[in-house]
Amino acid sequence: MGNGLRFRITQNDGHKPKTRKENHTMKNRKNILTYIVAALSILVTSATSSAAGHAQTYHGRLTGGTFFCDGNPVPVFTVTGNWNVSIDPATPAQVTLNVFYDGSHHLAFGYNALMLVSLSGGVYVFAGFGDAATATLDTSVTPATFSWHVELGGGCPPQHPYDSLTYFGLANN
Repeated sequence: MGNGLRFRITQNDGHKPKTRKENHTMKNRKNILTYIVAALSILVTSATSSAAGHAQTYHGRLTGGTFFCDGNPVPVFTVTGNWNVSIDPATPAQVTLNVFYDGSHHLAFGYNALMLVSLSGGVYVFAGFGDAATATLDTSVTPATFSWHVELGGGCPPQHPYDSLTYFGLANN
């Protein structure tokens, strides 16, 4: 019993099957698209890393220091020592200080979480410990200059008759 009509239902119902040539063309289009996406990714990555810059380290000697009590300079110590500043665009800046007061070792200090506050014309300004410490590195001059300013607060007790201080120095060339 039947009228001789047969239906065949396939997934490509209503579409003609693709030939080998059409399959090859589609594969080539996918490969070309993959290469374009890869090339764009490489360009974006290289442009981003070029714009961010590379890690830099500056180091030098401390040439002096100024101490303040209530904003007034206090002649307390002669400051010498050395400093290092490492700037890496991918991480906070790092400062290392080795400080001598009147020829005696006062402190060896390393802090690795300085946040860049501003950069203009080769002058970097970093802040740390909230805003209690500020490091400034001026690379626009030769040799580069460095300063480390700290607001200590708490008045000017006899054991350290100052409530803020600034160390300054020059980079080694």
